[in-house]
Amino acid sequence: MRAHWLGLFAGALIAAAPIGPMSAGQAPASQQPTPSASLQQISQDVDSPDASVRRRALGSLREHGGPEALPLLARLIVDEEVGIREGAIALVARIYVESPGGRGGRSPKDAFELAPIGITPWPVPPDLQRALVRALADEYPSVRQDSAYTLAIVAARPLPESAGFELLASLSDRDPNVRIAAARALGRLRVREAGAPLVGRVNDQVLDVRLAAMRALGDLRETGAVPALTDQFEFYVRGIAGRAALDALARIGDPASAPLFEAQTGSGYPAHRRSAYEGLARTGTAQVTAPRIEAAMTAEGDERVRLAMAFALASAGRSLDRILDALTDDDVADQALEYLVELGPSHAAEIAARLQDPDPVTRQQIAVILGFTGSPDASAALQAAATTDPSAEVRRAIQIAQLRLRQKK
Repeated sequence: MRAHWLGLFAGALIAAAPIGPMSAGQAPASQQPTPSASLQQISQDVDSPDASVRRRALGSLREHGGPEALPLLARLIVDEEVGIREGAIALVARIYVESPGGRGGRSPKDAFELAPIGITPWPVPPDLQRALVRALADEYPSVRQDSAYTLAIVAARPLPESAGFELLASLSDRDPNVRIAAARALGRLRVREAGAPLVGRVNDQVLDVRLAAMRALGDLRETGAVPALTDQFEFYVRGIAGRAALDALARIGDPASAPLFEAQTGSGYPAHRRSAYEGLARTGTAQVTAPRIEAAMTAEGDERVRLAMAFALASAGRSLDRILDALTDDDVADQALEYLVELGPSHAAEIAARLQDPDPVTRQQIAVILGFTGSPDASAALQAAATTDPSAEVRRAIQIAQLRLRQKK
């Protein structure tokens, strides 16, 4: 929602301000690790044999905040005290993904839901990634679950083989919450080897694990899962598992599913119609059916479905205006953001034109979207607006987007 994104942007920008000139792969200048008595003392406390001192160090890092705390948190993630391990992992997630409004207290799972669009792309210390991988085998399920979600937030791409192996092993964890976290993480991190194991989890005895596996297969765009997902949809068509299966098929966008998507455009369920039009967009079928989709928009009563239809039309070369205009609608702004991030690489110039929008929140959203495109048009537009935009919050959002673009090079 629009209010959600305003709070999310504000939180991330507060964490990043003030931001100075940056070089490739470098964090903003004010957040660079610098020798300071406080951090030096915290570093000594992190290695103390006294658990109470290490807990105090974790509290100090929580107050300190900022990416310079990450190397010290890597050491606390492998602490012998479970409470310290849990707190350190949660703080890592908070540093990368600030909660809406800048509020603390959100869990790694909550942070995972806000990422990847809401993440500030701080460089990842190698020791931190290794510590999170090690925590996947922790004796406590809560630590295993939180480490999976946090690894999905921070991990460098491509994911090292050892990390992928541990996440795949977590798909067989005895705790269903860990299996859910592992499935979602594998999908988010695009671990290609996870396709077959995730198909196996589509039949997990726990419904939420099945749903997570289907979403992950959609995120992976795993065409090998199409038969299993189609069976799931046809068997559970009226239930939540049916909706999840159709959503996954739409994310995969295999041309073999086009007849199913066409049939579901007439479904009585809005969620099915939305997924159907998203699927038509990703299969390329919308290029042929665009006139029919345009005609059907006038009779469609659900705004989320209408936005999916606009996404299908944009994939066929039509204007992005309907989707860009939806950024101002509280009810569908998040959906519009997802579509624009996906469409951005081939429509960067059209999106960048909205950096002139009179609404500063819209300009913040546009800056975030452009940061995911990797396009020269996006880079040039952000550079031009970086010092001229009248809003300090927008300028900071632009600089975070520029940091993301630099890391793509």
